[in-house]
Amino acid sequence: MADYERLQRLGAGNFGEVWLVYDRALAVRRAVKYISKSRVQDPTNFYKEPQTLMALRHENIVRVEDAGKTPNGTLYVAMEYLPRGSVEDVFKGSPVPLSIAFKILADICWALEYAHLKDYIHRDVKPANVLLTRQGTAKLSDFGLATRVPKRVTASPYGYMTHVAPEVFRTGKTSKASDVYALGVTAYRLINGDGFLPEASDLGNIQDLILAGEYPDRNHYRPYLPNKVKKIVNQCMAVSRGDRFRNASDFRKALEGVTVHCDWKLRRRRRVVTYVTQIRTATLKVRISPSKKVRFDILTTKKVGAGQERNINKDCISDLTLGQMKKKIRQILPRYVSKGK
Repeated sequence: MADYERLQRLGAGNFGEVWLVYDRALAVRRAVKYISKSRVQDPTNFYKEPQTLMALRHENIVRVEDAGKTPNGTLYVAMEYLPRGSVEDVFKGSPVPLSIAFKILADICWALEYAHLKDYIHRDVKPANVLLTRQGTAKLSDFGLATRVPKRVTASPYGYMTHVAPEVFRTGKTSKASDVYALGVTAYRLINGDGFLPEASDLGNIQDLILAGEYPDRNHYRPYLPNKVKKIVNQCMAVSRGDRFRNASDFRKALEGVTVHCDWKLRRRRRVVTYVTQIRTATLKVRISPSKKVRFDILTTKKVGAGQERNINKDCISDLTLGQMKKKIRQILPRYVSKGK
């Protein structure tokens, strides 16, 4: 066994514990998962994940460094340590700025493209299983449910309930297409935040909504997201396998076809909602404020100097109903994010 000094416990669960350790021999830190031998009926199953990761050496897949058994019989697997943690840890269910989300999604696509090329299905693609380096590179992790299958063959279903593809519920089989679906749900969660996921009273209800194509809600997106982005993500989450992107590569290329010029940030102060963004050297603000009789005003301004703002008249509208205001905001905000609709 390697000479590891335990520094800090990073997590624990039914599976065991994950520790940050110091590898004295190589003078590096690693993340090590420890599993008590009493919890493992067959060590072969435990070693499946590190063996899979050894077969999938890619810059966007978490790297395994070592695996084995301690003198007391505890099984362990050592992986590269990424201190920022997962996308879920970093953003905590909040919407990820679109430019950053696109970079993360592209990295996940590269990882899945490579895994699928090697005939591996991940079966658990979700934000909690995407880790970030200090430089912002995303790496797909947790291949504990991954399996290798020949081309055009399926495998038994596993994975996070809300990311399971509709056909998996119908047939009981997963495939590369179900990984693509989970990628779409991951994209939806990143760009919208988890607050946009509809609530479901129980697992059976979630399954019914997934089968009907209503979970996640394909019509419910942040108002600044361009229609082109919505269409791309919705296609990745298509109920029918044949309507989805054929693979992660096609999804990545579709995202690359969208140029993101800015990221809107939402600010709330009392009854006024303000979207703020930076486009090159210009700061833009879109303020939504209620007026008399439940009407709304939209004021769009551009910063022109220290403490000075100039109205962008075409995007300043007054005396709107709630419905009119929402419609106008969905027209104004995406126009600055990306060219076209």
